[in-house]
Amino acid sequence: MASSSKKKLESQVSLDMRENDSKQLLAFLNCAKCRDLACDAVETHCCRVLLCAKCLEQRASQCPKCSEPCSASPCHLARRLIGMQPWCCSECGKETNRSEQTDHLLICPQRVRSCPASGCSFTGLTDTFIDHLIQEHKDALMKEVDKLFPPVKRQRRSSDSSESSNDSDSSRRRAMVLRYQRYRERMHDSAIRERSRVRLAVTGKNYCTGPLNGPPCNCCDGRCGPDNGCNCVDCMRLDLASFNISRPLVLINREGAVARISLQTGKFYCGRAVMGNDPRTDGFCGPNDGNNCHACYKLDQQLRNRYADIAAEWDLDGLGVRDVIDMTETNENDDDEYDFDDDDGLVAMGLDVID
Repeated sequence: MASSSKKKLESQVSLDMRENDSKQLLAFLNCAKCRDLACDAVETHCCRVLLCAKCLEQRASQCPKCSEPCSASPCHLARRLIGMQPWCCSECGKETNRSEQTDHLLICPQRVRSCPASGCSFTGLTDTFIDHLIQEHKDALMKEVDKLFPPVKRQRRSSDSSESSNDSDSSRRRAMVLRYQRYRERMHDSAIRERSRVRLAVTGKNYCTGPLNGPPCNCCDGRCGPDNGCNCVDCMRLDLASFNISRPLVLINREGAVARISLQTGKFYCGRAVMGNDPRTDGFCGPNDGNNCHACYKLDQQLRNRYADIAAEWDLDGLGVRDVIDMTETNENDDDEYDFDDDDGLVAMGLDVID
């Protein structure tokens, strides 16, 4: 009997302590001005006093403790604790938390509302107030609805974007596979297998170290590579496959630059700024007319002999450039002052000679 009374007394003391702690907590959450639970609680920076946001504005931002002008910042901990406190609506009697007080007052069915329209004296409960707005102020209501709910642009679904990215990745992978297959086909071509092993030089060109086909040129030692210079027709095919080039009128010059034939002059141009010492140009090789660089000039010569098999696949007559190329062959050495047939002329002009 005594033990049960002792337990009952201990539980009562524990309950009283919890009630006292709750009262102390509520006292801490009270506004220092209105002595009620702080609404939108803020804390002053000078004395750390808790206030309602509106009460601080009414005091002209003066601290109620030291009466000095002060600044304040939201006290998020106090706001969360106050939001957990119970609250009962005085209009309809619904019990809820203070965090839901504002939302409830917007839809409380027993709250008396006045029409905000100018010249309208309507007052009534929430349901009748809504009916009044729809019947009497429909146009103004629709304008406000458009402001509250602006049209939203339809965004692309993440699944669609992921599918498109996957498709693009798949396309890139397929292109890489096809490029590699073409490269391997060229590597295993019978003409290549008869030569020495093909290697890729720092210029990006392929060299097999075998003898160059076609008439000899004065810029090489008669061998394909092995590190730079001109290459044979089979290695040129490998170059085009390595650069993933399948369109006609394009070759890779001896310096590893992509060069194309101009439809105006029939010459190869790479478009690089490598002719700064040539007074006849603007410093660039082409890209559409004018004189070309040493490497592209060599392509002009080699197209008719060393790379004639590649040119035969281009259908020059169908492209309408055979006459232009033939004219270039006739007039390519008309100017003796800038004769590119030997390296001495290049050195005399101040142009770089690539061995």
